[in-house]
Amino acid sequence: MKRFIWFIVLTFCGLQSAQAGGFMVGEMATRSSGMGSAFTAVADDASAAWHNPAGVAFTKGGAIMVGGDVILTTNQYERATTIKANDGTFFVPHAYFTYWDEGSKLGAALSINAPFGLETDWPTTTPFAGKNTFSRINMVMVNPSVVFQASDRLSFAVGVDYAYMNQVDLNNTAQNLSGSGDGWGGNASIFYKGDGFNFGVTYRSKIKVDLKGTARAQGAFAALTGATSSSATTSVTLPDQVNVGFAFMPNDQLSISLDADWVNWKTYDAINIRYNSALYRAQLSALQGVLGGPVTGQTDLPQNWKATVDLRAGAEWKYLPHLRARIGYVFSPTPIRDADFSPSVPGNDRHIVSIGHGYDVNPDTTIDLAYAYVYIKTRNQTASTVGSYPGSPNTVKNGIYTGDAHIIMASLSYRY
Repeated sequence: MKRFIWFIVLTFCGLQSAQAGGFMVGEMATRSSGMGSAFTAVADDASAAWHNPAGVAFTKGGAIMVGGDVILTTNQYERATTIKANDGTFFVPHAYFTYWDEGSKLGAALSINAPFGLETDWPTTTPFAGKNTFSRINMVMVNPSVVFQASDRLSFAVGVDYAYMNQVDLNNTAQNLSGSGDGWGGNASIFYKGDGFNFGVTYRSKIKVDLKGTARAQGAFAALTGATSSSATTSVTLPDQVNVGFAFMPNDQLSISLDADWVNWKTYDAINIRYNSALYRAQLSALQGVLGGPVTGQTDLPQNWKATVDLRAGAEWKYLPHLRARIGYVFSPTPIRDADFSPSVPGNDRHIVSIGHGYDVNPDTTIDLAYAYVYIKTRNQTASTVGSYPGSPNTVKNGIYTGDAHIIMASLSYRY
């Protein structure tokens, strides 16, 4: 089992994610995604390890789930002409393990997934190529939890979150930046099982990830200043979040679930890049002086994101003893303010509709399939202003941004 877990972790580190709701990926398990990921108060399969570990107290024995999402994305920019970003195809895997010991009233859960990530790849022909051409976050999160049952109806869980960003890129036509890093956080959850209804709450703390990497000058910056490269540091703070869910089961065949997910994107306030090479800092300061802005010798990119609340709804219908149909809807507002918009993250509200199906191969094994369409609301960006550098105005970001995504999901579950 230990070797298998490490294999899963290493597999995640070689894969990419795609943006959704800031740069958070909400579709973390196939069955739950078919229900709009409104699963905080359902949490009755192995994916409870992620959605609400406290729900493990109302399962039996052990469970394993492995699977993944294939996400197909398109983004486009329109101003004087229409320019398409390179289409993205991403694989986002997940693996979950849970175990409940009825005798001791104790349980354990392990979640391995990639809940944050993004990649946008704009051509160098865009007006904003001096601001952004390629952005990427690859990461894996490992979350072990312990579960306690306080009564026949109430349970609790606590755990730790380890986030490893193995590939972070922030590129434009003046500089390429790549790096990696990790950080730690924690989580806690509660689950209440009533008569015909469930209630659940999950909290995850923010995680500060300190990144170390290399900055490489290119294009006009390299030609004008003679700058080459420098080791560099920055940090990204993943947001803390609270998920509140309610599930209603009017009969043995039907369940309806609702979630409200508060995500504190205020933690993503700035990207401040500091360079270790004194020569690189001096050359950058000289260029900043030419552009007419503050001479700092570092790169400061304000983000100023705001907290958001995602709304999720889903339903599951067990129309035969071994077959289940699902449907879901998500509204995910953008955390990006107009004045701080960047093409590196498609800053548009999202509407997601999903369908899913589950098939019990036998009493212990289930195959789940799901599909989701992500409608990315058109953003007519007009609020980008000149900013601090008259020679490098933010107004080049103004334009009409559109896009969408298709998500195809599959997973295999085994109970023992």
